[in-house]
Amino acid sequence: MTTWTQDPRSWPPAADRARHHWMVEHRLRQELLASNAAERERVTREVYNELFREVPWHDANVADAGTTEAYEEHWLRLYGPLTRPTDVLLDIGCGRGSLVRHFARVVAEAVGLDASDAMVAIAEQSQPGNVRFVVGNLLNPPLPPCSVDFVVSRQLMEHLHPDDVPGHLRAVHEILRPGGRFLIETPSRITGPWDISRGFTDVASGFHLREYTNSEMGAMLRSAGFRRVRGPAVPARVLALLGRRIRRRAYVPVQVKGVLERALRMAPPNLRPRLAGPLLVRDVTLVAERC
Repeated sequence: MTTWTQDPRSWPPAADRARHHWMVEHRLRQELLASNAAERERVTREVYNELFREVPWHDANVADAGTTEAYEEHWLRLYGPLTRPTDVLLDIGCGRGSLVRHFARVVAEAVGLDASDAMVAIAEQSQPGNVRFVVGNLLNPPLPPCSVDFVVSRQLMEHLHPDDVPGHLRAVHEILRPGGRFLIETPSRITGPWDISRGFTDVASGFHLREYTNSEMGAMLRSAGFRRVRGPAVPARVLALLGRRIRRRAYVPVQVKGVLERALRMAPPNLRPRLAGPLLVRDVTLVAERC
């Protein structure tokens, strides 16, 4: 197997990189799916570290700082109103830590957790005073019970072994204080696949071990003990223009999202991605609260 270096001159032609990337993820995916619960944390860390080594052009390695900063600022504007100034915030699967550093401006303390030593090492290169980063188990975050007020899970659920997701949701519920909020963003299976396999296979076959629907994720959150599971009632571009107080309230019950998803499934597959945006079910973005 070819090993690429950090020097872009050693990389394959740009037109071939997606296929090389997909082949690496597809191979490592099998190791993740075959791992048992006892070894999952170790295997997860190993395959992600291997991915970042074997695919040096991966977005995690070469992300454009300006584009990333603009996106995180947009995210803060959308969902910052859901936080409180006294909150302790946890970002699970924090990657390079950019989102953590942005949210640190509006909360008392922000913690970034990632399974990859490489990502945490990068994140720690820029660390404000109220931020800390931790390498640890994403399935069972290493924080005490009732110690966090706001948990962010962005583009993570699809990377977890499907067998682990219910237990992970219960673990997040446990570390949240009563009244704590859990913000999830994950790709929709109805309009997928959304990983590197898009264009190569019809269903996710890379590191998206499973993609979900709003209805499925809402049901799992309720089973884990969460209440008042909601999703945005307006498109993100509209939400960003609303006042802070209105942004906090511009959500509908997840059951409404489920009805819209059932309507979307009746459309021909080739039309679903085009219709999903207006129906507000292009992805899965949910906020759940602990009683």
